[in-house]
Amino acid sequence: MVAGASELCQLALNRGHNVSALEFEAMFLRRLILAFSVFITGSMALAVGAVAAGGGLGPGNYSFTNRSADAFFGMGGKGGPGGPSWSVSVNQGLNSFKPTHPGGARTVNHSTIVYVTEFDASGNGGFGCFTIPDGDFVVSRDLSSTSLHTTLTSAEICDGYASPVGGGKGGVYGGGEGGLTLPLTVDVTWTATSAINNYKDSFTFRCLNYNEDGNSTNQYVNASASGSISALGGMFTSDFSDVVSGNGQLNVHGTLPDACYA
Repeated sequence: MVAGASELCQLALNRGHNVSALEFEAMFLRRLILAFSVFITGSMALAVGAVAAGGGLGPGNYSFTNRSADAFFGMGGKGGPGGPSWSVSVNQGLNSFKPTHPGGARTVNHSTIVYVTEFDASGNGGFGCFTIPDGDFVVSRDLSSTSLHTTLTSAEICDGYASPVGGGKGGVYGGGEGGLTLPLTVDVTWTATSAINNYKDSFTFRCLNYNEDGNSTNQYVNASASGSISALGGMFTSDFSDVVSGNGQLNVHGTLPDACYA
């Protein structure tokens, strides 16, 4: 699975590196190129199936709906010193949580998760995954407008590594929080800049005696975004954003052995 920008940041921070805004931009652009390659080669269905398989779902038939949005701010400048930058990724729907401690059981629930990164001009900052009230994230039916208005607190930190199941975006949001000053207020609005794009996926996943199959119908738009984050002063704008909505069915047969995701 393609590593997300948030995952790359966490790896760097865990290894003791001070990730500057320019280094983060480079990591994100590499991730974007890889993600685009996955999409155009038709491998997205396999990635979606793998995320669902890793979610700890028991045998049965599941329906899911997901809404998600991304925005990346302060990462488009060329030349001169780097400025402050931050990003936000939101997924509302069926989410899987893998505990950060060994041996913990995975859980799956309907929730709204937010992953935030923020760095000042010197590269100091942090990251965090949070579970927020559903009402803090609103997506219009036609995807023309989307909003996130939330205050992130220590009580909302994700209980483990979070990942969307099925119709949500691929990738894993890092567990916990590191380097952020809480509480942290985030306000973002998205406005669609393209027509709605539609695509459908059918997928299967098998490992040992476990297997699953499913399908999803998805819509997405490119968008512009404007927003603020309380750790950094002022308003930010971005043309590098998107909004996605999806729904589908997932049929799980058997119980996923530990050996399949160890």
